[in-house]
Amino acid sequence: MVYFSKRLLLVFVLMDFISLSNSIQNDSDVESRMDFLQSSMDRMEHRILTLTKTVNRLSKRKKDEHVMFYATLSSDTVLNINSIVKFNEIQFDEGADFNSGDGVFVSPVSGVFMFSWTTLTYSGKSIDTELRVENVVKAKQIISLGSSAGSIQSTQFVICKVNEKDHVWIQTGAGFTTENFFDHLFKGSKSSFMGILLHVV
Repeated sequence: MVYFSKRLLLVFVLMDFISLSNSIQNDSDVESRMDFLQSSMDRMEHRILTLTKTVNRLSKRKKDEHVMFYATLSSDTVLNINSIVKFNEIQFDEGADFNSGDGVFVSPVSGVFMFSWTTLTYSGKSIDTELRVENVVKAKQIISLGSSAGSIQSTQFVICKVNEKDHVWIQTGAGFTTENFFDHLFKGSKSSFMGILLHVV
């Protein structure tokens, strides 16, 4: 009888052990599935974040690819040497940061730009101008008319690399003349300043 009781007790212990083992195994399966689910969610979150960054970068690049401005003078202007020409009439401005108050363009991107500016003056007058990027002269233009020349305009072009946040402007030169006469309008022609982004770098 004692022997039988011991065998019966052993059976109960084995059954409890098997039940406990199954429970542990089930818990382990649940934890494994939870770990797998968490890992999958982490990978999905990473992919979504990467995709969002890519879309934002492409959107910004698309916007940055369209940078251009065109501004003119609204009135006759006489400037001394080393004076910024304040082209105060914005005729066109897309994706650009041209300030008509001070005549300075601040580049929103790093890229290669084409700039041009037109100066209009009249008989017996002179204009000495230069394009500056961060106060470095990139190009110059001088027009000096005789007493019977009439009104004449001159245009200069320059292609140069500009860094993001660089300042670009037109100013009078340092020594050719102390009286730069800008005629703002003659038969539809105006003194003007323009810039176009050719490509981003």
